[in-house]
Amino acid sequence: MSYQRVTGSLIALVIALSTAVPAQAQGLRDMQLFAPYNETTYGGMKKANEGFFFGFDTLVWSISAPDTTTIGKYSEQGRVVWYGPNPEDTATQNNSHDTSIFTAEFVTGQRYEGGFIHGHQGLLFSAWRLNPQDQQIPTTHMTMVFDDQEWGGPLDFLHLDGYVDELNTIIRPLPVSFATADIRNRVETWGLELMYMLRTNQMHSGGYFEFFGGARYLEFNERFSLEAYGNLVPVTIAGETVDGVVIIGYDEEGVPNEPDEDQIFLYVGSLANSFWYQDADNRIVGPQIGARWFKNYGRWTLSTEGRFFAGYNAQSLRQTGTIGSELNPNTGLLNEPSLPGHVPEANVPLALEATSFVHTQHRNEFTPGIEMRLNLEWQWTRNISFGAGWSGLWMDNIARSSNLIDYRFGTSSLMGILGENNRQDVFIQGANFRVQLNR
Repeated sequence: MSYQRVTGSLIALVIALSTAVPAQAQGLRDMQLFAPYNETTYGGMKKANEGFFFGFDTLVWSISAPDTTTIGKYSEQGRVVWYGPNPEDTATQNNSHDTSIFTAEFVTGQRYEGGFIHGHQGLLFSAWRLNPQDQQIPTTHMTMVFDDQEWGGPLDFLHLDGYVDELNTIIRPLPVSFATADIRNRVETWGLELMYMLRTNQMHSGGYFEFFGGARYLEFNERFSLEAYGNLVPVTIAGETVDGVVIIGYDEEGVPNEPDEDQIFLYVGSLANSFWYQDADNRIVGPQIGARWFKNYGRWTLSTEGRFFAGYNAQSLRQTGTIGSELNPNTGLLNEPSLPGHVPEANVPLALEATSFVHTQHRNEFTPGIEMRLNLEWQWTRNISFGAGWSGLWMDNIARSSNLIDYRFGTSSLMGILGENNRQDVFIQGANFRVQLNR
């Protein structure tokens, strides 16, 4: 759903409903934005403004980080693998990284609010959007654990089993390690609200209450990705082909070379190179109620408000990627040894070749949410004010991408989505700096 399209449609609806009231249309034409501020109250307390109003906020908000999880299959015991140089040399491999590297970073954004009020009744529209929270962490020497299962062949090998001697006679579980990797988490979120507004009479203390009722739509979309590379190893090529395959290779920076280069670099590793991208889109819609209290103190206005919504959350979960893009398809047991060019290699998985995958799931959840605001404004002219404040939004049952990945090499598929891990709470909060017209 397009944020721009929906926002434009709702703004047009608010204006159409507002201008249908003759008194409001007249007020819009007669509004004097730069008329000087007048503190005179004619013996009473200052009355609240009526007519059209509009506000723009610059937001500086943080988005809470996802729950910490390992990048790789969580295992207290780890995975026993061959580390060489001798066939009997083994070690226990564990996950070297987790998602605690992500933090509740602050990002900027915008919020637009407008509507009209006449007497005690009115209409309120609100739209906000944060710029993407994009955290990218490059790293080196990354190790991972996978839930490695039999691949279904007649010899019951696991996906990561491979030869560990030059004669190709001894098979051991191979380690999974990457020389470099880019770990990334990106969040995009925005929301819309349309509510009926009811304002009370002025209280004896001089303040007012406004009560809201309507609907809210909100999106919280996140992508976790990992791009992991093996070691770049120099290789001398005699001629342009090896086993009938044109060898391009890479330079020392990982940039592809021309086919006729004599000295090239190849990515080496049991899973070199591997990439996966996990998306979690939360689309939330539901009824909302709220209340706002405000009071004028001369040029100053203090306000506080709260809102509660009960949302239906339609979650779309999608995972794509490639495992072992640099694995030579002419090695391993997945190819018949009698085929031309089939040469088993040491330190290469016997039961695995470059494999791409796509997994999708759809989930439905109940997502409650609470929003709180506190603002202080200063009246510059009769109809223009400036202010600052704090806003906080809490939601539950949100799918976060990094916790959804199933690091499993199964009999029929690689990787997968842990759909049952789709419920986390999220807290978005921070400062807002406001310009308001006629409110």
